[in-house]
Amino acid sequence: MVDVASSLSFGYFTVTLIAIAALTFGAGLQFLVIGVRERNDYTYVAFSALCGCIAVLAFGNAMMNAASTLTSAILALRIVAGAAVLAVPAMAIFVGCYTARPMNRRVLTILFLVSAAMFLINLGAPCSVFDSELHEGQPIILPWGEALFAIEGTPSTLEQVFRWLSSAVFVWALYRAGRQIMDGQRLRGAMLGFALSVQFLALLWGFIVVDVLNTHLPSIDSFAFPMFVLVMGLSLGDQMHRNWLQLSRTASALENEVDVRRKAELDLRHAAYHDALTGLPNRLRTLYTLAELLAEAKQRTQYGAVLMIDLDNFKTINDSLGHQVGDRVLETIADSLLMVAPGSSSVGRLEGDEFVILLDTSDERAEDAAVRALRVAEQVLERLVAPLAIDNRVLGVGASIGVAVFPHEDSSAADVLRCADIALFRAKSAGRNATRLFMPQMQRDADARLELERGLRTALEQKGFSLHFQPQVDMGGNVVGAEALLRWSHPQLGTVSPATFIPIAEETGLINAIGSWVIDEACRHIQAWRQSGLDFGGRISVNVSAWQIANPQFAANIEAQVKSAGIEPGALTLELTESALLGDFDAALHTLRQLSSSGFRLSLDDFGTGYSSLAYLQQLPLEELKIDRSFISTLEDSTDPLAGFIIDVGHRLGMTTIAEGVETRAQITALHSLGCDLVQGYLVCVPLAADDFQQWLQQRMLNGEIAAANLTTSN
Repeated sequence: MVDVASSLSFGYFTVTLIAIAALTFGAGLQFLVIGVRERNDYTYVAFSALCGCIAVLAFGNAMMNAASTLTSAILALRIVAGAAVLAVPAMAIFVGCYTARPMNRRVLTILFLVSAAMFLINLGAPCSVFDSELHEGQPIILPWGEALFAIEGTPSTLEQVFRWLSSAVFVWALYRAGRQIMDGQRLRGAMLGFALSVQFLALLWGFIVVDVLNTHLPSIDSFAFPMFVLVMGLSLGDQMHRNWLQLSRTASALENEVDVRRKAELDLRHAAYHDALTGLPNRLRTLYTLAELLAEAKQRTQYGAVLMIDLDNFKTINDSLGHQVGDRVLETIADSLLMVAPGSSSVGRLEGDEFVILLDTSDERAEDAAVRALRVAEQVLERLVAPLAIDNRVLGVGASIGVAVFPHEDSSAADVLRCADIALFRAKSAGRNATRLFMPQMQRDADARLELERGLRTALEQKGFSLHFQPQVDMGGNVVGAEALLRWSHPQLGTVSPATFIPIAEETGLINAIGSWVIDEACRHIQAWRQSGLDFGGRISVNVSAWQIANPQFAANIEAQVKSAGIEPGALTLELTESALLGDFDAALHTLRQLSSSGFRLSLDDFGTGYSSLAYLQQLPLEELKIDRSFISTLEDSTDPLAGFIIDVGHRLGMTTIAEGVETRAQITALHSLGCDLVQGYLVCVPLAADDFQQWLQQRMLNGEIAAANLTTSN
């Protein structure tokens, strides 16, 4: 019987175990590769290690079943024992990773150390770690006649330790599977529980049937391993598929997000370089394009040009009809510029109602580029002067154009635009609807203007202004007051005429601060002269700008300023020009009435030279009408009817009339005959500095009435 069994020792049972070992080992390799790729997930590596232990277990059982000697069987048994010992921590790590609830680190460390110690003992034990004594037993004869080598022996104490240890890990794994089902991962938990249950049934078979009942049958736990590997492999494969789908969805979402971001980036780039209303390149993009043209022009030694276009009447349209209509006008203007501009040019919108046309560098000479640019500018003006039909309205716009040719010396793109802007300023100053070509002299004028503006700010901070005073006398030669005239001596430019720096002060907004300083100085001199007993006529005339009158707080501010200086408002005569009334007449009238009610004397300067209106003149609370010097100069040879008319109008409206710019006795005689009340001019006295004016008054007091007699001798 033994001989028959020996001849059948390598049969179906053993071959199946070898096949199980091969399949399990192959699965372990596959999941090892996956685990290496999935660096952040140790589930696959742990499962690969477990598969390796299972493969060694199956192969060791096959070797033991097919052994021909006790020595070879003990070697196979030692291999099985070593694989079983290492499978315990591998199982613990895998289940912890699979259920996302790892075993306590300290417990896992103890488990690993115990398994490692048992593995080392197994290597040196005479039999195995599980047996203290082994001997050959009766071969196991399977129903189909296959004989399996059998060994028998005495279990060691460590075998009991291993049983309890492995059972504890097994129970813990079942617990983790149950918790996974309770946490909502039913499929994954059920598959782990099923695989563990199959393995448990196989172990139960070996414990009850083989060990307890002592039937002469082989253990089948190795055959449960393929089911464990299969079920867990399917579960991990399903998880990998789910992860792949999730990654695919994530990749698709990221790709969509990238597309959205790319589109948003393109939109932002377009918004950064283009005007939102017209779609034209904005200032930044225009500067980039101009810089490229400038570099190309310098490299090829050719010339291009810039046309800066500013709409003439856009502000009026925008303010009166609203921004919606204004936007429609800008869109229409943009379309018109695109139609009239040469094909090789670039049209952009700088800001507000300013547009620009960049002509390419195709001219060999600067003169040719200028001629080409002026020709295009003429076409643009012809196009823009035509009325625009906007929402059933016909609107006239018009434009002014400044032209600058480039390259010019070492100028940058910003310098070229600045030159075109300077030329545009000249075009608007020339009456608008005009074109001006930038010339070097314009830059020098602009630099001089900038120097004046800086000097004004410095003079205001450092009190670099001074007041000169020109006496005002009646027809008897008696001093009735003086006009305070602002003077400014620039450190480098010398004395600057008020006609030059006052307009700059008005445009820059410095006129309010300068006007306040003039009032303070005039009050200070009035106070000083009064304390010294000097007879200066009792009142000082001060010029007031239209910008000051336009300030709603001007009346209250100047009243508080004068009273804080200890001067009554009646000591000041505020001279304003007709330009102060050309804007908002009602607002100006309200301010003038406030000033008059506060006690200030009001005088209208240069009457007759502007847009004089007798209807307006009748409404103004004026006490004095000042006749411009242009009417006085014509009195040299004959009586000017206009001067007489102004004097008559002033008297009829209850105003005092004063003539300025009186230089000859003939003019005095004519004014006396016309009934003029007061005179002022070089014949009386030139404008004097405060100290000189004080000396002039003192000298006049010493001379008594000599000066008055001299003034009226010809009468």
